[in-house]
Amino acid sequence: MFKAFIVAALSAGLLAACASEADKRAEAARIEAEDDRNCQELGFEPGTEAYGNCRLKLREIRAKERAKQNSSPTFGVGIGVGTSF
Repeated sequence: MFKAFIVAALSAGLLAACASEADKRAEAARIEAEDDRNCQELGFEPGTEAYGNCRLKLREIRAKERAKQNSSPTFGVGIGVGTSF
């Protein structure tokens, strides 16, 4: 009975890992299609250097956003002076 439980737990873990990989591939495909659509809507023709630059820029933007989300929060102090009439 205990062996069956272990086998079932391991199987569930493996299935979850597969679903996770499938989800990652699906998300990557969605992003690729969105980038393609966005660059074409901006007037860039697939296969041109400008189109490639557009796609590269979108990747760079996503990488910067990920880096921002993964960085630790920073705190600052500021002093302001205001006037009102």
